[in-house]
Amino acid sequence: MSERSVTANLSKSAHPSYGFRDEMNFAEFPLASLSDRVADNQKTLEFTDTIEDSSTGKHVVRTLVITAADKFGLPTALDDELLLGLIKLSVEQEFADPKVYFSRYELIKLLGWRDESKSYKRVEDGLNRWTGVTLQYRKSWWVNDEKSWVTETFHVLNSVTVYDRERIARRRQMAKDAPEKALSSFVWNDKVFQSFKAGYIKQLDFDFYKGLTSAISKRMFRFLDKRFYQKGRWEFDLQVFACEHIGLSKNYSNSELKRKLIPAISELEVKGFLAPLPDGERFVRERCGKWRTVFVKATRKLVVLPDTESERDPLLEDLVGRGITRRSAQKLVREHTREKIREKVRLFDQLKERGGKGAIRNRPGWLYAAIVNDYSADVAAPVQVAPEPLRTGSPKTSEPSEEQRAEQQEIEAFERFWDALTPDQQRSFEESAVTSSSTFFQKQYHSGTGGRLWQTSRTRILVEHHKQSQSVSRK
Repeated sequence: MSERSVTANLSKSAHPSYGFRDEMNFAEFPLASLSDRVADNQKTLEFTDTIEDSSTGKHVVRTLVITAADKFGLPTALDDELLLGLIKLSVEQEFADPKVYFSRYELIKLLGWRDESKSYKRVEDGLNRWTGVTLQYRKSWWVNDEKSWVTETFHVLNSVTVYDRERIARRRQMAKDAPEKALSSFVWNDKVFQSFKAGYIKQLDFDFYKGLTSAISKRMFRFLDKRFYQKGRWEFDLQVFACEHIGLSKNYSNSELKRKLIPAISELEVKGFLAPLPDGERFVRERCGKWRTVFVKATRKLVVLPDTESERDPLLEDLVGRGITRRSAQKLVREHTREKIREKVRLFDQLKERGGKGAIRNRPGWLYAAIVNDYSADVAAPVQVAPEPLRTGSPKTSEPSEEQRAEQQEIEAFERFWDALTPDQQRSFEESAVTSSSTFFQKQYHSGTGGRLWQTSRTRILVEHHKQSQSVSRK
């Protein structure tokens, strides 16, 4: 019997995104790299800040040192997500025991990852990293029972047991009255589990978290979401916030830190988590080389986008079924209104049904361009039997112009290039594209309004940068 069928009898959750929690010590400092891969020679991360202890009124220097096991390395951004999934499994079992039985299939579905061999390996590798990594909290681990910062050193997980499908079937035969014995398991470290039991956890809107597009946005959301529980406005030293709490490189200058943060801040503004602020209020210069950054909690409801990873999203499948790649379809659903996409799909189908002179060539590219460039619906008016049209003027036809076709080809070439990149490479490319774009497009991009002008500017920035890169490589 597969992991799926065993899990079906054990799962208590009616909805996979319900009941996610975040351990608040884990939300305060980063536990993982912001990238999906860490250099083999990097074995340590260290974060430090100074706060005023409200219980004593004294300043406390807090430090977290993360040391990796040689074989498995430091945790990655995806391992951070995996850890939230492990906490979710414990929530479902009501923190009854530090040992938690689970199946990898169950965990993959909770996290919204694809049911494929790569995801199973990703889970196993992540569990090994969380078992091997050592966390040293120096006056930075909050003990909720004692209401004080203490020094602790521990692993996140004490042990992990992972069974493949064949061994699951054998163990199930051996333990018919205890199906959980056929599952994999992990054991929380005592310090972590005590923090769970002491209630030092908070609710986490996992749908919103998963809908964020970058590791920086996700990290900011977890940290600020914890802090906003206390008050709705926070000021931080820019370097402390960006480097010690988000995990950006300490080698970056202030201007580089702001450039890295601005896209994530814009996304959190657009999606209703942060109140929009002008740059002059978001980043405040105190003196030469010293900046502060300000965050205000938004009052409107968070915008949770549809789960475009889910095969049950009919709009996503409509696009994929018409030839658009899944990644491009996810991007369209994320960046454009669903009503607009439905309208262009209807337009696409009408033109496709015409055949002959009314047919459209390069169909997936045309549909993609129609959504991005908002082609007018009146080009889909029914073909009338009539004499040849006059050659004067510029009547509308069902075929895009030469300029539009050229633009479609540019977009399609860029999409092929974009789909071949890893998420980390995509972020790096986008940052480079924005930096090299004109002042006008940079201003539109950093405005982060999320409207049509912002979407058009972003697309133009990326496509133009790709064209320039291709032109340079051919010389």
